[in-house]
Amino acid sequence: EESVDIAAETNGRIVEILFADGAPVGKGDVLFRLDQTLLKAQVADAQERLALAKSVVERNAALVKSRNIAQSVVDQTATELALAESALALAQVQLGKLTVVAPFSGRAGFRNVSVGAYVQAGAALVHVEKIDRLKAGFSVPELYFARLAAGQAVAVAADALPGEAFEAIVSGIDPLVDVNGRALRIRADLDNTAGKLRPGMLVRIV
Repeated sequence: EESVDIAAETNGRIVEILFADGAPVGKGDVLFRLDQTLLKAQVADAQERLALAKSVVERNAALVKSRNIAQSVVDQTATELALAESALALAQVQLGKLTVVAPFSGRAGFRNVSVGAYVQAGAALVHVEKIDRLKAGFSVPELYFARLAAGQAVAVAADALPGEAFEAIVSGIDPLVDVNGRALRIRADLDNTAGKLRPGMLVRIV
């Protein structure tokens, strides 16, 4: 039902891998951690700057009441506070990107990297497949167009599992006829809770 190549959103060095090849993973599970040393220091620095900016604003607020400070100074410190808040938020977002999580529950494939590897943003680290529900894709000659409908039940058989058939429900019909094969592309969904089928298997619609 879902398939994705997991990639980091930023460059970095892998320091931790938290799943086993081929193992189930849950949505939000941490799969990889990249080195966070530098960004943790940047977050700590931003927090200190924010705390200082807040104390200055509070002190100036007291001085405003006694009219011992110019309004321009008050405005400047308020701007510096806003900038400090933005800097902290940015550092925290960048820190969060160093933790790579599963976007949905499924099964992990074989990882492409090891601990210590330096990875580039966008490079595939592992693929995750959601296989409790599968999609079967097939084509039907255009002559049978009038007999096709969403919600229709079809039987799916795989050569890898002789003698077994699985019910699938037509979930989509491509509106465009393939001009070369004069056929319509069809997609059907089937329950694979038992895990007997795998993505990429060759199946026949019977």
